[in-house]
Amino acid sequence: MNLENLDALSQKIQSMLEALRTLKSEKLAAEKTIAAKAANEEVLQSEVAEKSKQIEAAQAEIANKSAELENVKAELASKNSELDALKATLAERESELESIKASVAEKDAKLEDMDRVVSEQGEEIQSAQEKFQTLLSTIENELGTEIPVQSPGEESQEQPAADDSQKPAGESAQPDFFG
Repeated sequence: MNLENLDALSQKIQSMLEALRTLKSEKLAAEKTIAAKAANEEVLQSEVAEKSKQIEAAQAEIANKSAELENVKAELASKNSELDALKATLAERESELESIKASVAEKDAKLEDMDRVVSEQGEEIQSAQEKFQTLLSTIENELGTEIPVQSPGEESQEQPAADDSQKPAGESAQPDFFG
């Protein structure tokens, strides 16, 4: 019995050793798999850390761009208000220009009217001078003498003030053509 027990015990030990070897090999395979998975996890964690850094950098860049955008928006709003002010000034100046144009047009019309009046008066004066010359010519022909004619401005320049004082009172300063 001892021998049989020994054989049975030996077989049990053999089968246990076999199971132990299988377990050791499975353990080694599992440890290798675990090590590979751990290495893979570390790679993934480093990739996640890298991606996190990239995300943080992108978020910082977005924040910077947002701040720049806000600055540009503020500058644009300022430029728009300046543009509105310039448009208002331009409209005011255009209104002033239209007012000045209307005033100039009115003054041009008055000037044209005055030019017409001066032209008409010049024609009347010319006509009166021609009639005067004709009348003077007729009088000179009747009298047979030439009568000197001076304009009022010439008369006061050519005659000294002493001549007026030598004339007797009651006589006119105009020469008497019939006397």
